[in-house]
Amino acid sequence: MSNYGNKLATPEKVAAMVKDGMWLDYGTVQIPRAFDRALAERVGQVKNVKVRMLGHLTPLEIQEKDPEATSFWTGNFHVLGFTRKYIAENKGTHVPYNFGEAARYYREDLPPIDICVQTVTPMNKHGYFNFGPLNNYKKAVFDKSKIKVVETVEDMPWCYGGYDDCIHISEIDYVIENKTDKIITIPAPAADETDKKIAGYIADMIPKEGPTLQVGIGGLPDTVLRLLADSGATDIGIHTEMVTEAMLELHEAGLITGKKKTFLPEKIVWAFAIGSRRLYDWIDHNPALAMYPTDFTNDPNVIAMNKNLISINACLGIDLQGQVSSESIGFSQFSGTGGQLAFVRGAYYRSNKGMSLYGYPENKSVLATHATYKDKQGNLKSKITPTLPPGEIVTVPRVDVSYLVTEFGVAYLKGLSIPERVLAITNIAHPDFRDELLEEAQKMHWLNKQWALGAI
Repeated sequence: MSNYGNKLATPEKVAAMVKDGMWLDYGTVQIPRAFDRALAERVGQVKNVKVRMLGHLTPLEIQEKDPEATSFWTGNFHVLGFTRKYIAENKGTHVPYNFGEAARYYREDLPPIDICVQTVTPMNKHGYFNFGPLNNYKKAVFDKSKIKVVETVEDMPWCYGGYDDCIHISEIDYVIENKTDKIITIPAPAADETDKKIAGYIADMIPKEGPTLQVGIGGLPDTVLRLLADSGATDIGIHTEMVTEAMLELHEAGLITGKKKTFLPEKIVWAFAIGSRRLYDWIDHNPALAMYPTDFTNDPNVIAMNKNLISINACLGIDLQGQVSSESIGFSQFSGTGGQLAFVRGAYYRSNKGMSLYGYPENKSVLATHATYKDKQGNLKSKITPTLPPGEIVTVPRVDVSYLVTEFGVAYLKGLSIPERVLAITNIAHPDFRDELLEEAQKMHWLNKQWALGAI
């Protein structure tokens, strides 16, 4: 504890330690903004410095002030709005990942980090800094860093966790006190009428008594939760990556209790939150929530320990074989794999006869999308296509997909042949595109005439 004063450092002091060719790490989403500003002042003084992170919600000063990217280059596990811009400007790239494996990448696969700077809460009286609403894999980053630096954020919520949710003053080298920047907040994503129609189909698939839910990012998954509030659902449990505004609302309404959970009952199990000030205030020192790193929350075997688990995630595109893209649009990286594939597999997993029983037949994985979108010219286009567009990344392979949902219905793909898949997926496409999809399927020999005519 007495070492705190000796470890205080200005962001400029830490930035001065950076040398040519070093690997740095900014952690996840809530980046160290004071350090980023100081490091940007070294543009032209250093070269080929590589900075890894998982997303960022604000511009990066090291990118804004380095137009040719000669000093700094970034690698992002998850691509958000500003990241897309920097990738288009050839200032960085995407690092493909499974979110639940990221801690292992650091501990086993990646070279040691020269300097990591990650945001944390102010230190408590016991000498610990908490990772706030972004546990993810922060401890693993610190474990593999030569120089460990924390940047404190005054209003960051303290989040109770299962493990790897804190770091002690004795484990770090420097403390940067950021008294300027507040934690970043974002508004809850809005849902439209199409989201509500899709959510209605999904809500009908969820048990009304004691389901355990995982929901992904976006207005659609949160809409499902809000519909459950009106459907008479009780004793809802949560095992998820992301805690959302709708979870807050259902918990305050007494609908999320976790009492029927088969694994970690009465605990909202989660790994990160990005949202409003109200959301951060709710998770702050709240014993109803247990924050874990993603190597726990996203482990398919851990996921499978939850009975009545319904995993709900949004996707960007589907082809007629059932391949799902959730992270790119053509050649352009839009987001990242995240934990989607892990939850798809965890929801379907069943242990075999030679193992202890876990994985339950009631569990379901649901992937949902709008059936159409409008292009830049205002033309209606189908999100269900014969094949995924060139360059588009397959996030969930066809063999892993269970339920697909659009505003036109539900398709279940497990065990289906290729022609059966074509027919099931076409049935949830917009009616204006169904004939075209069937014609293309026949050209590719995925649907012969007998199947198309219903003779088989």
